[in-house]
Parts: sequence; structure tokens; C-alpha cells
Amino acid sequence: RPLPHLVHDLVQTGASAYGIGHAVSALADAATLRLVELAERRLGPPPVPYAWMALGSQARQEQTVRSDQDNALVIDDAYDPVAHGDWFARFAALVCEGLADAGYELCPGDMMARNPAWRMPLAAWKETFGRWIRTPEPEALMKASVFFDMRAVAGHAPLVAELQRTVLAVARGNRLFLGHMTGAAMTHRPPLGFFRNLVLIPGGEHRHSLDMKHAGLVPIVDLARLYALDAGLPPVNSRDRLVAAGEAGAVSASGAHDLIDALDFLGLVRLRHQARLLAADRPPDNYVLPEELSPFDRGHLKDAFAVVKSMQAAALAAYRGGRA
Repeated sequence: RPLPHLVHDLVQTGASAYGIGHAVSALADAATLRLVELAERRLGPPPVPYAWMALGSQARQEQTVRSDQDNALVIDDAYDPVAHGDWFARFAALVCEGLADAGYELCPGDMMARNPAWRMPLAAWKETFGRWIRTPEPEALMKASVFFDMRAVAGHAPLVAELQRTVLAVARGNRLFLGHMTGAAMTHRPPLGFFRNLVLIPGGEHRHSLDMKHAGLVPIVDLARLYALDAGLPPVNSRDRLVAAGEAGAVSASGAHDLIDALDFLGLVRLRHQARLLAADRPPDNYVLPEELSPFDRGHLKDAFAVVKSMQAAALAAYRGGRA
């Protein structure tokens, strides 16, 4: 189990959440590259150029020990489904199943290259993104939150670069789309009550805990994506997006700085929690009990949640006229 040991050791040596995310994601990239090589060796050379595209947390280089796989294939427009479809179907299945065997769980929502819906020529991808942006329905917004985080891992990288350029150009400053994206992002709110008390999960398996992923980090990831799309910024990593957004004026310099501090701190709280579970030979999760934290860390946690709450309110005012 090299990955859990790596994460545990990096946390123990004081590495940052940003650095750990890059290290863990680099391992996923290396596994993907090797599986792509093995699949091509087995099937023969690809009939037309393609790019293997990481999505979600791997694309953002924010993976942890508990990340599943999200990926897709962008194929050259010379693609002929009759002549080439079987090769790419077999290829995608080999790589996705190989990743599952290596410990990267299959995506529960089937957002993977082995799904024919996410294996398309470049022109079809451009049309799909254009449709999501022009008609931002709930399902499109849910997919957009994964697919707008894209990065080439193997194959012909310029295919992904061209797709990203096109998507950023269409999304940039599109107030209708950005307003809907903001509304969708507000489904994840920081667990901070009116009197700065921590609002814990009331019942179920994780009762009396804090969901550090969905209530802590996802709201920041969503805001960073929103700013990047609004300003047409190419970075994909959330911290890099916030830095670029602050420099471009998509968000105030102080707002970007505060969100970066919150992202760094919340990411480290989650990783320390996962490292404690790994040291106890327990499966890592995202649910932190407040009593695990020192009074100092609990205070900083409340400060971080307050920053996110304030920046979400500012985004609502800017993109939706204050309406959730």
C-alpha cells in the first residue's frame, strides 16, 4: 500500500496540502501513462491521434488517498466511429480497469473514458461544452463542475489545450451561465452557525463530525473555478486559480489571499485526519470530529469557514444579484 504510506509520511514531515496533492496526483498520472503504454502495446498504435484527459481532482492535482477516477478521451476529428470505434472502446476499458486494479476506484457516476458518452472527437466535445454553457440545466451544471477541470495526461496534449481555449472563450463573462454556476455552487455551505458555532452532522454514520470535503474544501474549489471561468483563466489547480484570479482582478486581492489561506488550512486538517486514520490502520475518510482538533485549530477552522461564507455571499451578490 505505497500511496497511504506516502500520504502519511508527507503529512508527518510537514508537507503542505498543495504539495501533497501534486505528489499524489503525479502517481495517478504515472499509473495512467504506464497503462496507456501497455494498452497501445496490446492493441497496436492508435488509428488517429487522441488525448487522455484527467478530470476533477486529478486534473486539479488535488487528489488524496481517497480519490476515485474521472477521465475522458478527446479524439482527433479524423475519427470514424465505424472504423475506429472498437479500438478506442477496448483501449479505454483497458486503461480504466487497469486504474481500478491499481486502487483508483471506478467513478460511481461513470464519468470515465470507458463510457462512450465521454469518448468523443474534438468537435463533438466543443459542441457538448457549448450546449452546457448555453443551456445551464441542473444536470449540465453537475457535469460542468467535473469537466471544466481538465488536464492532458497522455497522448496528443494539444487536443486538450484547444478544447480548453475554446471553452474558456465561450464561458468568459457569460453572466447567465456564471449565475447558474454560482447557484449550483451554493449547495455546499460551510458548517458555521450564526454565532460562529460549528454545525455538526446531526445523525447517521458520521454524526457529530464535520465533512471536510463537501462542507469545507468543495465550496472553495467551486469559487476558484467560478473566478477562472469568469476571467478566462487557464490554471486548473484551485490554489493556482485563486492566485491568477486575484492578479486578474476577478476577485479582490484580499479575498483571493483569504481563500488561499482557508484552502491551505482546511486541506491540511483533512490530510492530518486521514494520516491519523492510516496510522491506526483504518480506512481514511473526510469526517473530522471537533475533539480531534486543538482549541487553536478549532478557532482557525471557524475563521476559515467564515471566510468561505463571506466570499460565497459576495459571489451571490456579483453573479446572481444576491439570490441563492
